[in-house]
Amino acid sequence: MPPRIAPRKIRLKLERSLLYLFLLSTCIVVIFPYLWMALTSFKPLEEFFTYPLQWFTKNWTLAQYAAVLEDPKFLASLRNSFLVSTIVTVMSLGLSIPAAYGLTRLRAPGGRTILVAILSSQFFPPMIFFVPFYILLSKFKLLNTIPGLVFAYLSVTLPICTWMVAATFRNIAREIEEAAKVDGCGDMRTIYKVVLPAARSGILASFILGMGRAVGETMAVIMVAGNALRIPMSLLDPLRTLTSNIALELAYASGDHRSALFSAGVVLLTIIMVLNFVANFWVKRKVAG
Repeated sequence: MPPRIAPRKIRLKLERSLLYLFLLSTCIVVIFPYLWMALTSFKPLEEFFTYPLQWFTKNWTLAQYAAVLEDPKFLASLRNSFLVSTIVTVMSLGLSIPAAYGLTRLRAPGGRTILVAILSSQFFPPMIFFVPFYILLSKFKLLNTIPGLVFAYLSVTLPICTWMVAATFRNIAREIEEAAKVDGCGDMRTIYKVVLPAARSGILASFILGMGRAVGETMAVIMVAGNALRIPMSLLDPLRTLTSNIALELAYASGDHRSALFSAGVVLLTIIMVLNFVANFWVKRKVAG
């Protein structure tokens, strides 16, 4: 006769099974829109709205992607997205590195509390921040300009970069700084020659994740930036990024236009996924090292 399994072990197995079932269901719900968008982008236009819905098609095509990559509007929007995202991410790191160093390396009270407050700001809906920004930027006549959009973007990327850089600084042993000071290095030289090189991987990961967050931002662009489908020639020129282009045109697009927007969404999703993959690779490389 097989040994009797204790009720506690049965309960633990049941709880673990229910947990896995819940996680699997959540993954399916989250992944489904992206998977459907990706599969639809490879279908011919006449199969977009067939009923009953079909996951796969026998007539795979890359026509939508060819149309997107040859469209000057798409290329202008893509360049605008990377232009603004690069400016925002560089500024975010320029502000987050000294902020994170001061909150983690200097012996000042309340540093951890401030970091938790910075991270907690990401739990609030973005509209809470964008509406005051819109009012403020309108008073300074910065709407539909690159500086206005950069200012709005900083509310999204700066907290993330600050938290990640701070986590990197916390993992650096203080003995390294103390040894550098014993060897005659001043405070600034210790930071530039010792601390920043040691935190290089974490800073690079922060840059990549901040870049991905900025590239995918939509609401700030729609509220603050203009709709001009061209490359801005000055800081005060309006512009439209790729995310806002998809969001604004999907409501009325039809036919080839709608299929091209599906393909543009897949291109944008691929860019963000690549950025996150590279960031995770650098973080894992840092941990392994």
